Amino acid sequence: MDKSKAVIGADAKFVGTISNVKSIEIEGIVEADLKAEKLSIGASGKFIGEVNCDLVVIGGSYDGMMRAGSIWATQTAQIAGEIHYQSLQMDRGAALNCRVVHNWEDPVVAVEEVEPDVEELTAEADDNAKAKE
Repeated sequence: MDKSKAVIGADAKFVGTISNVKSIEIEGIVEADLKAEKLSIGASGKFIGEVNCDLVVIGGSYDGMMRAGSIWATQTAQIAGEIHYQSLQMDRGAALNCRVVHNWEDPVVAVEEVEPDVEELTAEADDNAKAKE
């Protein structure tokens, strides 16, 4: 078995923090904060907590704050809380009852860098008006 993969079985319950795992598969109940490359919540799985992953596949129940590169919600998925993603795929039947934020990579900062300062625009307009006189 791959040491970088963890499995929480259908009859198991885990409460705490999960770290140092590349991939985790959940069929039981987990109340935790998780940082991993891949999270898979099976149809019988339930996850409550904060998630930060590159790829999340949800077939069961999720409630919490999620930040993921890609999220795939299968037909049995039930998602609550808040999800931030760059790529989202939903199968027919998936239930999203949550706040959904696309492309969470801080777009506000990019906009601020592009927009010129209002004082600079006013000064330029004054200079242009004086040049035309």
